[in-house]
Amino acid sequence: MKSVIDYVHSQGLKFGLYTDAGVNTCSTGGRPHPIPGSYGHYEQDAKTYASWGVDYVKMDWCSTRVNGTQLEPEVQYAQMSKALNSTGRPIFFLSCEWGVDEPWKWMRQFTNAWRSTGDHRDKWASTTYVINQMAEIQDYAGPGGWNYMDFLMTGGEGCKPYVPGHRCPGQTDVEYRTEFTMWVIAASPLIVATDIRNMSAIQKEILYNKDLLAVHQDKLARAGGRIANWSCSEPNACEIWAKPLFDGSYAVALYNKGILSHNITLNFSVLGWKNLPVTVYDLWAHKNLGTFQTAFIANVPSHGVVAVKVKFQSPS
Repeated sequence: MKSVIDYVHSQGLKFGLYTDAGVNTCSTGGRPHPIPGSYGHYEQDAKTYASWGVDYVKMDWCSTRVNGTQLEPEVQYAQMSKALNSTGRPIFFLSCEWGVDEPWKWMRQFTNAWRSTGDHRDKWASTTYVINQMAEIQDYAGPGGWNYMDFLMTGGEGCKPYVPGHRCPGQTDVEYRTEFTMWVIAASPLIVATDIRNMSAIQKEILYNKDLLAVHQDKLARAGGRIANWSCSEPNACEIWAKPLFDGSYAVALYNKGILSHNITLNFSVLGWKNLPVTVYDLWAHKNLGTFQTAFIANVPSHGVVAVKVKFQSPS
């Protein structure tokens, strides 16, 4: 494993490893036998991971009923956290007990990020479900601890049976852009479910979007959330999300969950700005859209998003 990880590092990449807090992992991976988890071996496993040069550990929450007793996540994640820290190697630690007991309220003391949602699948219904779970928990995220929204799909989980180089995307390109935008606004860790040696055009467009990556990595290190929602002409179709940035600007997503296109209005007053000239920059088109005084209006396609950076101009 150390030789494999050394090679990964030589390619400019980090190495992540999956384990489980319980007796077995959540999946057999197609094998005819269960895969052991880390229960009872946290310290041993942590030392092994550090000796290999592992950079990231995800610990799942399956098979956590042991000898008839249900394990407590606070206890198990605390033990693995202590074991990893004791190695002296900086390892990013992600907990994954699916957000069932509001981990954003208590997990920060143990892990660098925590799953705040159920599983994300390559389907629009799943994407909207995950996004909705993040709408009002942004204040729990910040430097050292982040709400995690599960894998980004950006082009397909793969086909069954597997055909090398072939993709089976479950969402449209518009939906993948929406997915990525909302993960960025919520400041979720961006973990990609794809073979990076063989990425499609839409994957490259999305994952190489330097403007949105700059928003995600902004040094203010604040998560965004929903600041407005209303029905448009469909129930609960239109939403506005905003993420504050270091230079006093905001990254804003005008988000349309509906089956029709809608004009969505960003009134600058919801950001605390009144009667000030505001510049608007399109984070997908990578261009300035102009200066506006009180509001910005965009036509947003079905299941789509218009992502902009807005900044007010101080009076001279």
